[in-house]
Amino acid sequence: MSVYALLTISWMFCRMIGRVSMGHSMLFSLPAYFSAIGYAYSTELAVQLFFIGILLTTLSYFIFSEYTGRTAFVFLTLVLSIFVWLTIPKLVVRVDSYLVGGEVGFDYPTLGIEIVHSLSAFSLILFYLLYIGIQESKMGFMMIAIGDDETASKAIGINTRKVKLTAMFLSSSASALAGLIYAFEFGHVSPQIFSIEVSIFPFIATLISSGNPFLSVISSFVLVFLTRMLNSAYPGLMGLFYAVVLVLSPKIGRWVYAKGKKLVEED
Repeated sequence: MSVYALLTISWMFCRMIGRVSMGHSMLFSLPAYFSAIGYAYSTELAVQLFFIGILLTTLSYFIFSEYTGRTAFVFLTLVLSIFVWLTIPKLVVRVDSYLVGGEVGFDYPTLGIEIVHSLSAFSLILFYLLYIGIQESKMGFMMIAIGDDETASKAIGINTRKVKLTAMFLSSSASALAGLIYAFEFGHVSPQIFSIEVSIFPFIATLISSGNPFLSVISSFVLVFLTRMLNSAYPGLMGLFYAVVLVLSPKIGRWVYAKGKKLVEED
């Protein structure tokens, strides 16, 4: 639950600059998957490839945000995540005389369950507080300004490229850390980590919480619980739920906004 909540917080850094990612599995999965490939050869290579993965996802999503509009960014990230999800099972590497990877994926070192729980909880609290702090900082105001109107932000002297790169780096780092903890928990990384469910999870968690950071964490916990419960009852049922939420997302978003506004006025 903490891992997926951390993924949601990372997604919110993108949204702060007005970019809605529907392919966040890339930021979550690619660094961990690169690291698992490196681990097949050495621990040092695993560490190096992990940070290369963060750099690659940061630059890729920054370029997307720089040269595409908001609508195009949504579809480009979604299409990219689907493409990687479908093609990554074909990735096979030779280790000694054996071929590893493919649809099975790669092994990864495991940590004790107590360490994983502590690490995930600490990471979630850290990035949650970081997000709250940035919201109230000068950098946060510039991010929000870009999210509201990027052209106007440039006109008043905001270095939009620097701000967007910062937001993408924070988003990628938080997502990559979540993916790494996920790999440590299961001791294995498979192509399923790139699934559509992972990509759209933070969008749905944020949608039903009206974008409130604390409520987004809570909704992430609830969604993970529902996923395990519904999929145990009938595999694939949660996927249907996600599809319905996506189709109805404009109406859900307006309803949640209206309810939140009413509560604020009453207070």
